[in-house]
Amino acid sequence: MAQSKGVTISVKVPINWASMTERTKQKLSQTVGRDSRIIRAYLGIIEQHEDELLTGKNKDKIDDTNLSKLTMTSKKVKSGDEQRTSVLHDFKVRFPRISQNEMTDCRKTSVAHYESYLKLKKNGRKVSRPSSISSSRRIPRWTFTRMFRIVKSETTVLNWWLDIRNSLDSVQEGRPIHDRTLIPLKMSPFHLNQIGRGEVKALQLFTDKEKKWWVTFAVRLTNIEVQENTLPIAILGIEKAACSSLLTPEKTREVRYFLQTDKVTVIKKYDRLVADLQREMNTRRNNGQSYNRVAEKLRRLRAKRECVAKEYDRVLVRQILDYVEELSKKYTLYVAIGRLKKYPNTCKKRKLPGAKVSRNDTLLSLCSNNKQSEAWTCSARLEGRWKGCSIPSCS
Repeated sequence: MAQSKGVTISVKVPINWASMTERTKQKLSQTVGRDSRIIRAYLGIIEQHEDELLTGKNKDKIDDTNLSKLTMTSKKVKSGDEQRTSVLHDFKVRFPRISQNEMTDCRKTSVAHYESYLKLKKNGRKVSRPSSISSSRRIPRWTFTRMFRIVKSETTVLNWWLDIRNSLDSVQEGRPIHDRTLIPLKMSPFHLNQIGRGEVKALQLFTDKEKKWWVTFAVRLTNIEVQENTLPIAILGIEKAACSSLLTPEKTREVRYFLQTDKVTVIKKYDRLVADLQREMNTRRNNGQSYNRVAEKLRRLRAKRECVAKEYDRVLVRQILDYVEELSKKYTLYVAIGRLKKYPNTCKKRKLPGAKVSRNDTLLSLCSNNKQSEAWTCSARLEGRWKGCSIPSCS
């Protein structure tokens, strides 16, 4: 996209792939694959003629006009300009069926990729050249507003559609008007509110790692609310299932994290499915359509997700019990479940309920971020292996 001083946000909307016809699916896949091949070809030309195309004060910009002169002929020119009947790399010969609009969008996208590479390289980052991107990875192009529009239909079950111009050249077939393709969208009230905050300037069609199709709209905000923020920005990430701290009267001996990477992957999968069904149910409810079947699927999926979570929690309890048994061979161990506050000082001063604690005893604190303390307590009571637990319900 062209540079602008305004604020631009991206709105990522899922494509209703299941509602598309096979012909439309094939056309969309061919378009994205063809765009990737053209962008890679442009990146190779830029790398080959980098010295000629570099411009700007810091030599970190690519001259789009000179790149066009290297790749596209021009018969219709302004007065005073010369016609280009032949160029060094004729892309119309290399890609004969592509329209000039698609060629222009691919060229601008490749220029933006290469300028990003130049910026990162100048800042001392070790980055690979854009032309060395794996051939299996698709590179979506930015399509600008003259090529598409968002349409609301009152006569179909699906209300929102993306009406995009076909990128194949219709001039060769003698047709002055390009064909258009309608793509159904899963538009939710959140998406509509975000798009309504400004003006849609461009879009990208792409697939994620799970082969799910999306469209990202670039929205230029018109009304921007400026808020003063005096506090620093921070991000807190929690990926641990449980954490244990082994405390002795002298110091903290050992801190151990219990990870459940498999559970995180499976639960994220179910969360995405639940989110899709919730979005579809809310959309149908807002449009006055029936959503009973969607709600039934959502209830079944939630029940399955809960069963999977419980099964992984049982595995986690088994791991913690084995760890406690291992430590009990080295220490006179007492276990506290929950956030550790007054236990270290209390262990040194007085007796805890349900257990005798002296100055030489050791305390193991277990803390969880997924609220499974109740599950651990019940498992401890059933196993009968946590001797002298400092929690009254476990003693």
